[in-house]
Amino acid sequence: MTFVGSRRCAIDQKGRIAIPAELRRAADRRKGGEWFVLMPGFEGCLMLLDREAWQRLEERLRENALGSARGRAFQRAFLKDAHQVTVDSQGRITIPPSLMGLAELGREAELRGLIDRIEVWAPDRFDRAIAPFTPEDLAAMAEDALGPRRGD
Repeated sequence: MTFVGSRRCAIDQKGRIAIPAELRRAADRRKGGEWFVLMPGFEGCLMLLDREAWQRLEERLRENALGSARGRAFQRAFLKDAHQVTVDSQGRITIPPSLMGLAELGREAELRGLIDRIEVWAPDRFDRAIAPFTPEDLAAMAEDALGPRRGD
């Protein structure tokens, strides 16, 4: 099961945001929807990983980090603001204040399903992040990302 689509959601005074039911159900089907790992992402968003996605990322970090000073430094910096968040009985998670500030979140967030993770964006920040890319840029990026596999 994958996470796809987007939803705009309100953030309450306590930093709680409702995870849409279809995303929670996808996580439940992936065995372990009761918690997520919430951490800084890239380009100004937060990443919300279910148990399966977190375990895959954790394994890659384990394999690569211990053997070099650069790998250890990356692991420390990358994970310093990671939080395990539990889904409450109303389907909400609480975004810690430090992550609210890092992502410039206010009263609303945009949740973007990106296959194995959900990105949490301040709506205007998301718009700024994608604004520079023209349809031609996206076509060229698709060629790089989705073109023939090596050996094809």
